[in-house]
Parts: sequence; C-alpha cells; structure tokens
Amino acid sequence: MNILKSFCIALAMYSRIPVPIFDWTEENMKYAISFFPFVGVIIMGLSVLWYWFASGRAEEIVIALVGIAISCVISGGIHLDGYMDTSDALSSHLEREKKLEILKDPHIGAFSVISIITYMLVFAGAYTAAAASRTDMIFLSSGFVLSRILSGLAVVLFKNAKRDGLLYTFADRSHKNAVRVSLAAELIIYAAVMAFFGVYEMIAITALNLVLWGYYYFKTKKEFGGITGDTCGWFSSLSELLTAVIAGVFCMMR
Repeated sequence: MNILKSFCIALAMYSRIPVPIFDWTEENMKYAISFFPFVGVIIMGLSVLWYWFASGRAEEIVIALVGIAISCVISGGIHLDGYMDTSDALSSHLEREKKLEILKDPHIGAFSVISIITYMLVFAGAYTAAAASRTDMIFLSSGFVLSRILSGLAVVLFKNAKRDGLLYTFADRSHKNAVRVSLAAELIIYAAVMAFFGVYEMIAITALNLVLWGYYYFKTKKEFGGITGDTCGWFSSLSELLTAVIAGVFCMMR
C-alpha cells in the first residue's frame, strides 16, 4: 500500500495527471522518487501515439509543436519553471546567497525569458528533424524518461543546497538505498530497451546525458552549494533537449 501511495504522490507532484491524494508522511513518501520516471513513461507513450497518428497526415513542424505541448501539459511545466529560474540565477553572476534568492523569487527575469525562448526554438528544431524517422522519434521521446531517472538519482545522491523546500522534503523522506537501487535498475532497463531500436544511438544518448549529469553535479555545487528543486528542473530540461538534439542529428545522418 505504501508503494501505491508513493506512486500517487510522485504523479501528483510532478504531473497534472489526476490521482488520489495522500498525506505526505515519511512512510507514504519513501519510494516516491522511484516513480518519478513513470511521469516520463506516460509522456513518452502519449508522444509516440501522437506521432503514429500524425505521421503522414501533418507536417513535421506541426508534429513537433504539438508533441512539445503534450509534454508541457502532462508535466504541468514544473521542470521548465525550474529551468527558467536557474537560468536567471546563473546569468546574474552574483554571489551564492543572491543566486539562491533569485531561485525563490516568483518574478520572471529577462534572462529567464531569453533562455526559455532559445530553448523552445532549439527543441522545436530538433523535434522537427527527428520527426522524419519513427526510430528517432522513439529515441527523442525516451528523453522524457531518461531525464527523470537521472534527476531522481541526483536527488538521492547529490548534496542539497538547502535544508528546506520540496526537494529536501522528498530527499529527506526517501528510503535512499531502495530508491538508488530502483533508479539504477530503471536506467539499466532503459538502456536495454532502447538498444533494441539502435545500439549506437542509445550509447550516444546515454553517455552524453551522463556527461551532462556530471556537469550538473559540479555546476550546482559550485554555484549554489548543491541542488534544489529548481536546478532539478534545469537539468531535466537540458537532458530532454540534449536527447532531442542527438535524435535529430542521427535522423539527419540516415
């Protein structure tokens, strides 16, 4: 029963999917991070279904724009909010405490607007390129899963910048060893499944995302003293973008 409650809490927090609401007790939340990638599985499934329906019926750019909208609607845009806040903080070049204050500021800064516009343009371009191939669309859509697996691992492996907030609550109430093992298993399963569609593309996507994950660790440690909920969104967004770009490049090389 605790596993079911953890699953519902994960979906309630990280998506707009309607699920039963449970109290955020330590017992109910201890496996929640393990189910974070399942939000990505749902987004991936809907993205692939949309592609199969629209392929041959709509232009690639239409497929791309609707596909991006699907991911935003299902996730509620929570990761993009973190991407914008973190981009704003990093662009400020202020001391650490000021950057952490920017992360909490509800106002939108100029750099966050510039960053999200640039992000969406690149994502739409990569998505459009990948939409010419069913295989590459599957790889692109898999980025919604991989980004959440690696983001979840960061929550239970990396240092938190603050001892409060939603991320700290999830990390503090997690059964860390069980979550680490489950997410590592999910990463292995992801690689095995995606290798079926293309070994080289799977290796490129997984390896480069792991490099980005390492960069995420050192960058957040240097700039913020650790990770926060916003930096998790920043990483997840960059990971999805990186996967989309790699899928687009592979498609153009075919």
